[in-house]
Amino acid sequence: MSMQQAKEKVNRKWWALGAVCFGLFMALLDVTIVNVALPAIQSDLKTNFSNLEWVISAYTLVFAVALVTASRLGDIFGRKTLFILGLSVFTIGSLLCALSSDWTIGSLSPISMLNISRGIQGLGASAMMPLSLAIISATFTGKQRGMAIGIWGGISGLATAIGPLVGGILVDKISWQSIFYLNVPIGIVGVLLSLWAITQSKDETAEKKVDVFGLITFTIFMFCLVFGFIKVNDADLGWTSPEILGLWGMGALAIIIFIIGEAKLKHPMIDPRLFKIPSFTGAAVAAFCLSAGMYALLFYLSLYFQNFLGFDALEAGMRFLTFTAISFLMGPIAGMLMGKFSPKWLIVVALGLLAIGVGLMTGISPQDKAADWVALLPGFIVAGVGNGLINPPISNLAIGTVARYRAGMASGVNNVARQIGIAFGTAFFGALLANRYTTFITNKIQALNATGLTPDIKEKMIKGLSEAGPIAGSTGLSGTGSANPFQSNPLFPTIKEIARSSFVEGTSNLIMSAAIILAIGAIACIFLIRKHDMKH
Repeated sequence: MSMQQAKEKVNRKWWALGAVCFGLFMALLDVTIVNVALPAIQSDLKTNFSNLEWVISAYTLVFAVALVTASRLGDIFGRKTLFILGLSVFTIGSLLCALSSDWTIGSLSPISMLNISRGIQGLGASAMMPLSLAIISATFTGKQRGMAIGIWGGISGLATAIGPLVGGILVDKISWQSIFYLNVPIGIVGVLLSLWAITQSKDETAEKKVDVFGLITFTIFMFCLVFGFIKVNDADLGWTSPEILGLWGMGALAIIIFIIGEAKLKHPMIDPRLFKIPSFTGAAVAAFCLSAGMYALLFYLSLYFQNFLGFDALEAGMRFLTFTAISFLMGPIAGMLMGKFSPKWLIVVALGLLAIGVGLMTGISPQDKAADWVALLPGFIVAGVGNGLINPPISNLAIGTVARYRAGMASGVNNVARQIGIAFGTAFFGALLANRYTTFITNKIQALNATGLTPDIKEKMIKGLSEAGPIAGSTGLSGTGSANPFQSNPLFPTIKEIARSSFVEGTSNLIMSAAIILAIGAIACIFLIRKHDMKH
């Protein structure tokens, strides 16, 4: 090999890193960028609360279900091939998301088209995320590999940090569709760069089989769990209704069959025996609680900022900047601390800080003063420190407790736990908010004492407000359409105030439940994570 060829090969490695970072940046940016766009999507597409939750859940569900299988397909057919395919699918899904308000298929509504397109995005992202790291590991060696992984981690933090701000600028200055159009040119550049720069790599020892059994049973489990929580929001259903219990029962049966079947397979999608290692289980619990307690919460904080306090998307994105910027700045510090402290105590302390930070956010006020958002600042600062500290030790623990040949599966399982956490948290918090909103409305209206306000009229008011939902309540019932059934009621100012205060009080309860999830994660990790489980 000539000097020129050797130099070109070295340069091409760094271009390959740039290519995979394009894909990684897009996949992670879309997790946070959408949060600030949701109120605009809800207003433009005239959709209800359940459909809005699917904008988040459709992406994370498909992402979680397909992630390990996509990684296995990359090992078999070539990581470059699958990465480019995933990037292409993600780009096409992004274009379909942007176009969803302008065209439909058959009787599908625009919001249904958007949610299907979000699922296509999730399918593409499921290949991009794990294979980007696998490509880096196959391309670089020694100190260069450490440097490349460090850059990869920095891009991860940057995408998460700037998502709300970029989303706010695009939604406010252009349209919510622009957050998806943005991915199209980036995706095309990423595909072309990948075709030229990335060298094909495979795992020649990998079994040439895909675990279809695991894929099907795990998909059924995930869908039934999340769909059950989302359906709880329906006015004619409740937590103990036969339909909801049936969905959760089917999900429980599917996960039992999945665990039993995977344990018997020679090459399972997820080997349940990995969870016999307490520290590995601890890493998965930490990843789940982080995503369910913190990242899923961002959707509801965005609703509070925009629907209740009246901020536009850009102003809401700016308010998240304290949390995201501190998280980003703490990332390198976490890397340095990993060499001085055990992953166990870094994770426990980080989850503890997150629990405290989120707990501090429960002080939001039913008043509608824009300055009231400042009450969230102490929580954003403390939670930002915890969020910046936690990700490196979780990833290190997940792969450090298993044999090296299992590192790919271990990393995949940990990422699945993260996506399950977001999907579960989004759906669970939605069901909890709807339940608490209805409870507060019922108590407040039953306590009203006005002339002519009979028990029957009160029941009709309660039913009408409950059916309007917490999103309409957050805006003072402006989300119920032009023919507002409450507008002609002489008690409308009181009804409006009841709806708005019930939304905030319900959101405060939701935030406290998020803090409890994070605290449970911290306590669990104290008992699960053990130093002698670390293999390398």
